[in-house]
Amino acid sequence: MVYNLFSGSQLRREIQGGVIGLRLSQLLAMILMFALGYLAATVLALGQPENSSLLVLAVILLLGAAFVTLVLRLIRDVIAALG
Repeated sequence: MVYNLFSGSQLRREIQGGVIGLRLSQLLAMILMFALGYLAATVLALGQPENSSLLVLAVILLLGAAFVTLVLRLIRDVIAALG
């Protein structure tokens, strides 16, 4: 998710203003909240014994991070094709 934060902020710096810039700012805010969720889940799971719900949570968070990476790549490719 740290990669997504840096990638999203780099993309936001490349795109200034307009509708796309606004939406990228909103996406970056959501990525930041998602990263904070990662941190909170890690802190809450530190003292817990291993159980299946933590494994399910880890898989969901991993797939969410992969989805965000794909969305950022799609946005970058669309902007490159239009520009």
